[in-house]
Amino acid sequence: MSTFPEYLRQLDSDELRALVGARPDAFFPTPPSAGSLATRLALPGSASRALRQLTAADLAVLERLADAGAELEPVDATGMGDTSHLRELALVYGPDAQLRVSPGTLSALPPTWRVTDTLPPGAADALQCLPARERKVLQTLAASGGVGTTATAGPDADPDAPVASLLAKGLLVRVNATTVRLPRPVRDAMRGAPPREYPLTQPAAPAVDQAAVDEAAASQGLDAVRQMRQLIVALLEAPVALNKDGSVGVRAEANLDKQLGFPVRLLVTAGESAGLVGRGNVDDQDVLAPTRDALTWLDVRLAEQWAILLTGWLASPWRSDTGAKLLSADMHAPAVRHARATIARHAGRLDSLLFAAPLEAASFSPQLIRATVAEATALGGLAGAAPGLAPSTPLRALLGGGDVVAAADALVPEAVETLIAQGDMTIMAPGPLEPAMASFLERIAELESPGLASVWRVTEPSVRRGLDGGLTAGEIHAWLAAHVLGEVPQAITFLIDDTARGHGAIRAGAALSYVRSDDPALIAAAVERCGLRALAPTVAIADVALPKLVAALRTAGLQPTAEDGAGVALNVAPEPALVPATPSTLPAAPRIAPEQVEAIVAKLRAGEDDAGEGGGDAFETLRAAARARRHVTVGFVDRQGRGRTLTVLPLSVSAGQVDALDEAADRVVRIALPRITKVVLA
Repeated sequence: MSTFPEYLRQLDSDELRALVGARPDAFFPTPPSAGSLATRLALPGSASRALRQLTAADLAVLERLADAGAELEPVDATGMGDTSHLRELALVYGPDAQLRVSPGTLSALPPTWRVTDTLPPGAADALQCLPARERKVLQTLAASGGVGTTATAGPDADPDAPVASLLAKGLLVRVNATTVRLPRPVRDAMRGAPPREYPLTQPAAPAVDQAAVDEAAASQGLDAVRQMRQLIVALLEAPVALNKDGSVGVRAEANLDKQLGFPVRLLVTAGESAGLVGRGNVDDQDVLAPTRDALTWLDVRLAEQWAILLTGWLASPWRSDTGAKLLSADMHAPAVRHARATIARHAGRLDSLLFAAPLEAASFSPQLIRATVAEATALGGLAGAAPGLAPSTPLRALLGGGDVVAAADALVPEAVETLIAQGDMTIMAPGPLEPAMASFLERIAELESPGLASVWRVTEPSVRRGLDGGLTAGEIHAWLAAHVLGEVPQAITFLIDDTARGHGAIRAGAALSYVRSDDPALIAAAVERCGLRALAPTVAIADVALPKLVAALRTAGLQPTAEDGAGVALNVAPEPALVPATPSTLPAAPRIAPEQVEAIVAKLRAGEDDAGEGGGDAFETLRAAARARRHVTVGFVDRQGRGRTLTVLPLSVSAGQVDALDEAADRVVRIALPRITKVVLA
């Protein structure tokens, strides 16, 4: 049987090309020889990345091979299951009749982690009423790596002994006559975690109407775009002051939620990642504010806006499901990006996750899965009803590295330019609105019903908001006349005129600043409420700048219009505060161009033969022997500096030490790994 480097040297060009595609991380820079490649493939990081590509069925085959001792010597893998995916990733090598597990493969798995472990029937109830002695045994094993040795593990042991009783209840697994193992599901149940069993066959996927999913996703996605636009406009008008640690205060977040009428947490985290909002210093104050990219985003097409927002969410390093302060260090978790992508790809279905990505899914809490599904649904990434929840076409494109904008373009209906106004003060948009139209409508009306077709209501406060923003009654009438089908209802026209009639009754200007009005009662009210000084019944002055005077008058319940020296209306809104963008990206797996693949293959083909064995060492041999329950002869230096040799059965290898059963002395010995000089199979 050939060694791992010899096996790699025997691969033909096509097999090498396939290996480069499956394990690209091991080929940068190009290894000079097969021995060097073998060493790289055995490295924990590379092996771990390969293992994360395995399904539960693949891992089950790998466990059977380990139990048969395939790490230590060739085994007959006939009947153990499909090994094709394991071969593609170079995690096993050799013919089925003499198959071996590649060096470093199983050492990259979490200790004691097995996909084939299950929680026995009735185990949960049994754990609730365990005698104290049995509970102590389980707690000791859980704290010491999950493997232990005892004289009462044999089939003929006293059935009343704690270990024998636990074996009978299925809470422990017998390794041999003197060794027992605590299964992972039992350990999880002891800790109060929900037991998870990994399906070894692909779960049936629910029937999905992709057209219906995409329709619902587009509606939700465009609503998220509308909310993001409102958030940006609100921050342009009034940036939010940050805490000293750069987080958004609880009260500030609550005020923003109340002002906008929807929770902003998800939009802030996705927007920050997309480069639309950010943190920076404005006027010597740290604030949350829009970026210059946000101004560009406001003007692009709806499909582009949706695609940018969805991409920002997937790449966001923030966990919005925590109770931590918004944008605080406790929310920052870059690892969540990969978890989010995996959960979204499987639409949050736990059975599918546990089969297709068992090593990743093992760490997914129910809270994280629920939160990810909720976020993806809110942004138009997922749609449908469980169990028919499915990724939308734009999310599929995003996860697969495709053109997200093109996918969104295919779903977003043609924007409408004609509105339908009704006598009940409502305006209906029969389709999505381009950003400019939506922005104007948001200035003069309140949204009542969002969606692809939306309904807006014109109210006195909404019209006043538009007038405060610098619009005139004539401009509002002209815009409605240009965009409304047929005549604008008189009720809407009268409301606009009535609101505008009182809106400009009091005038403000720079003296430092002044106010004037033909109505002496309004001047008297302004003097009383804002501390002004009256010069005449129709004129008063202030010692603050015009923008502050206008703001004070509006706070006092008056409706001023700012004017210049010629009496022309002014917009005194402050210049928007903008901060630098800090967009995030999802780390991508290395991609190798075809010409690079050919260069790598050619170099390996031309490389010199070497005698490297690739990745084998004492640690690997000990862990393999423990998994296969094989005896080894260990040479080591004791604490007195004397060389010793023992033949033992390794039980566990962790934390820089090996626990092994010395059957000759009927005791468990503990040897520090740095003291070991050699390990050979007995």
